[in-house]
Amino acid sequence: MKENNENRHGNHGVARRRPVTWSIAPAALLMGMVGAGCGDDSSGPEFTKLDGGRDAPVMVPDAPVMGPDAPVMGPDAPVMGPDAPVMVPDAPVMGPDAPVIGIDGPVTGVDGPVTGVDGPVVGIDGPVTPIDTAAPFVCRNDMVPAPAEITVDTTWPCNTYVLNGITAIGNGATLTIAAGSTIYGNSQDNTNPAVVVAKRDGRLVAVGTKEHPIVFTSILPAGTRVPGDSLAGVALLGKATINNGTCQGDPNPATPECEAPGFLQSNIEGLVADDPRGQYGGTDDTHDCGELKYVRVEFAGSLVGPDNELNGITLGACGSKTKMSYLQVHRGFDDGIEFFGGTTSLDHVVLSGNTDDNLDWDNGWRGKVQFLIVHQGYSKGDKGFEGDNLGGAETAVPRSSPEIWNATLITEPGSTHIGMHLREGTLYKLRNFVVLNFGGGVLDADAVTVVPANDWPTLISVENSVFFGGAVGAPDTAKDNDKGFDENAALLDAARMNTSTVDPQITSIAFPSPNYVPMNAAAVSGKATPPAGMDVTATYAGAVAPGDTAPWYAGWTSFPTN
Repeated sequence: MKENNENRHGNHGVARRRPVTWSIAPAALLMGMVGAGCGDDSSGPEFTKLDGGRDAPVMVPDAPVMGPDAPVMGPDAPVMGPDAPVMVPDAPVMGPDAPVIGIDGPVTGVDGPVTGVDGPVVGIDGPVTPIDTAAPFVCRNDMVPAPAEITVDTTWPCNTYVLNGITAIGNGATLTIAAGSTIYGNSQDNTNPAVVVAKRDGRLVAVGTKEHPIVFTSILPAGTRVPGDSLAGVALLGKATINNGTCQGDPNPATPECEAPGFLQSNIEGLVADDPRGQYGGTDDTHDCGELKYVRVEFAGSLVGPDNELNGITLGACGSKTKMSYLQVHRGFDDGIEFFGGTTSLDHVVLSGNTDDNLDWDNGWRGKVQFLIVHQGYSKGDKGFEGDNLGGAETAVPRSSPEIWNATLITEPGSTHIGMHLREGTLYKLRNFVVLNFGGGVLDADAVTVVPANDWPTLISVENSVFFGGAVGAPDTAKDNDKGFDENAALLDAARMNTSTVDPQITSIAFPSPNYVPMNAAAVSGKATPPAGMDVTATYAGAVAPGDTAPWYAGWTSFPTN
């Protein structure tokens, strides 16, 4: 919502005890000079214009216009000039102590100064707060049913909307959702889940603000909601490259390769397998699926069948022009955010209390992430990260290779969960992490054909990070599923600059009011410098700066149990 500023002027009348018939011109001149200080510039702050009212009367008994001590003209009282008073020092317009000091100077009132355009207006009895004429934030509560198809550019003003099934955006259209809107899921039908899907030829633009985030949530009353009860989530589908699917437009179908200009296409999990609205994949790694900013997704998820679920936010083949910032997925039935190929990046993300994994990737995702919080809770959750390239073809291209900086991964004390399960040929570069309480290990690297020890540390690595409260390497040695890779030794190699014995002292990991600020600055400071394009000042481990009193997640996130 755009803010519209309009100047509003209020007049406060003052009875004149000694009228002077020819003093209109000086009074008008004074008003003109005050007006010149405020003007009609709508970009400035609001204030009360002085028009001879009670806060700035032009005439008072102690300010004679006539007399030997108050000539209007003369060497001691020039009318013009930025520093020239209208009345001589011995005969001020506003009484003995209230000279008008010029166009840009203070106009001293009876009890205090009127200090320029941006200053306070001090009246007879005290300060008069400048009038705020910005239009009040208005958001209706009409529970508008969402349509099944959006085929022309559409804007949803701030209101409440109800998804009774799939709302698909396509035909080149963009759906824009206004800040402050709430979108309720209202479907238990897994063949027609309550989800907004931006198809390959559609875009979703949902940009909230810190004060007015956009919320996707369950339609059930607060206190009764559970993960996946009525909302499926949000899915963005694009035309970037993936490494799994069926070849479209192959000029030489007799060969096993999908040759250009052909491309791989797949159908997104969570929708019926042959639903054309779920198709994704293409050749444009810059493809724009839209933008999500200051968006919360709560109690989402939909199960169609085994390994066929919708996550809180699902991205299939979205490209680098897609923007994803300031997002929270809370208490989802499946994963928090999952990428299926593509090149989209993330920043400032909270994934909290989700039932399965929190950040999941497959099929050639090559995005970047900075400032990510993963927080398992409610005795739920599987892995902090689950990352794959492609099972059965671990070196398929494009090969998954995310780069992630400044992440905090937390689970409950005593947990046996794995912090990061990275497998099936994915590459990764992970820097400046805090990982707490994962009894199953910070890292478990699995492989069938590739050899993790050969890829470490040039193609896969975790560095400049702080581990505490759990195991470092995966303790399960009963099976050899990593070609003999020793995660513990790799992570604690001195060249990797990781630590495992110092508590970063995260302030609180208790729902519903967690505080992710590390209080032990010495433990997390002095880490690696992020690359250009990221926040290069974040030379600390974790998603939040040590001692931060106004962390980036405050004010727009929420952590309800039900």
